[in-house]
Amino acid sequence: MKHIFIFSLIFAIAFVSCAQSDNELLNEVTSKLEAGTPVSAILTHKNYLSLHEQSSFRALVKKHATATPVAMTTGDEPGKKILVKGVLKNKSGNPIPGALIYFYQTDAKGWYAADRPHVGGNEGDRGHARIFGYLKTGVDGSFELHTVKPSGYPQSDLPAHIHVEILNLPGYANLVTEFLFDDDERLTGNIREQALRNGFLNAKPEAAKSPFAQQFSYTIELNK
Repeated sequence: MKHIFIFSLIFAIAFVSCAQSDNELLNEVTSKLEAGTPVSAILTHKNYLSLHEQSSFRALVKKHATATPVAMTTGDEPGKKILVKGVLKNKSGNPIPGALIYFYQTDAKGWYAADRPHVGGNEGDRGHARIFGYLKTGVDGSFELHTVKPSGYPQSDLPAHIHVEILNLPGYANLVTEFLFDDDERLTGNIREQALRNGFLNAKPEAAKSPFAQQFSYTIELNK
């Protein structure tokens, strides 16, 4: 019994220490963002990778989103580096500036978490995916994302995709969609047809300058 008590005490101390460490990191992130550090510098900082699944960290990133390109992965993240460009327009073809967009995706293995394919708990993958980002559209409705090309889920025939959400934008309907990749070997036949029926956006690969291996461009139209 004495050994069990000692082990439990050590575990409890380690847990508290870890929580304190996370709180310290969150305070550090808050200070940096309030001082003007770009969101990309926070998302790609290795010291903060352990915070990515936490709601409080994600809320800070969302709060400080700006109309600048966002990098969602560190330079040594495994996988093919891609540049995602896009423009947000209304049905009349006019750009929509200042819109907040949320992105999240799997990694090159098809995993949302660092150590498992999917994240459990409240909102699961949507609320806690390791690779995520927020940005706002520019005055011309444009946006730019730096990431790695995701893979489809393991033991699945679903194609690779980046989740895209535009919610609570005054005057417009909410949009939840996906960016697909035309060169994805899974994006064929009935799967391709179903994806397009679902309104997902597909783009062909384009040449890109280093460090990116490919570029993909999308146009999003919002309904009022």
